[in-house]
Amino acid sequence: MRRSLLVLIMLAVFLIEGTWVNWLLPADWQSRILVAPHLVLLLVIFIGVYWNRHYGLFFGLGFGLLHDIVFYGPMIGTFCFGYGLVGYAAGLFPFRTERNILTTLFIVAAGNFGFEWLIYGIYRLMNVIHTRPEWSFLHHILPSIAANLLVAIVFYVPLRKLMERVRRPLQVKEQE
Repeated sequence: MRRSLLVLIMLAVFLIEGTWVNWLLPADWQSRILVAPHLVLLLVIFIGVYWNRHYGLFFGLGFGLLHDIVFYGPMIGTFCFGYGLVGYAAGLFPFRTERNILTTLFIVAAGNFGFEWLIYGIYRLMNVIHTRPEWSFLHHILPSIAANLLVAIVFYVPLRKLMERVRRPLQVKEQE
C-alpha cells in the first residue's frame, strides 16, 4: 500500500515536472542557459539511497521509460537507461549508510552529473546534437545540477521522512 502511495506521488511529480516547472523558470534564463530540472530523477536517487539499488533501478527504468514515451525526444530509451543506471548507482555508494544531508546531496549531485553527461554522450554519439562539451557543461549541465541541488536541499527533510516511512513495511517483510 505504501509503495503505491510513492508511485502516485512520483506520478504527480512527473506531471508537475512536465507542466508547471517550465513556467517557474525565468524567461531570461531560458535564452542564455538551459536548465533541466529532473524532479523524478531526484526521487529515483532518494529511492536508491534510502532503500536499495534494486528499487532505484526498477523505479528508474519505469519512470525513465514513461519520460521517454510522454516527452518523446530524439531517441526512445535514453532516459530509461539513464534513470535506471543512476538509481542503481545511487544504491552502490559505499558511504550511503551514513544517510546525512551532505552525503545525500553529494550522491544527488553525482547522479545528476552522471545522468547529464550520459545523455549528452549518447546524443553526441548518435549525431543528435552538435554542441561542444565545454559549452554543454557551462550552459546546460552545470546550471541543471545547481537547480536540482537547490530542489534537493529544499525537499530533503520531507523526502527523507517519506522514504523512511515507506521503507519500514519493506524492512519487516524482508526480515520474515
